[in-house]
Amino acid sequence: MIRVSFVETTYPAPTDADEADYCPDGDSQVREEELTFGELVCRMYEYTHTSASPAQGTTREWVSAETEQDYRTGDFIERSMHYHHENHPRYAKYWRIAMLHKTWRG
Repeated sequence: MIRVSFVETTYPAPTDADEADYCPDGDSQVREEELTFGELVCRMYEYTHTSASPAQGTTREWVSAETEQDYRTGDFIERSMHYHHENHPRYAKYWRIAMLHKTWRG
């Protein structure tokens, strides 16, 4: 099982009183899951961007989704998936293969 960290950061929506260069701190939530290789590949397809272009598949790279806006609150939500560095070193190859599989298949 490959350990993965999922990060969800929520940024409050700007108000009329905010400056044009409004840049608030986000509220981040991190959760960890253990996935099989097949689950890892499937979950990566939920994300549209790699942190490096072109992706090399290193454990320092991650995938992220398009920023979403909560229609109820107006808050902006960013989601990303990261390799957990407490994995045994042999699992790095599976992360690399999954990342490269994602970039080959889109």
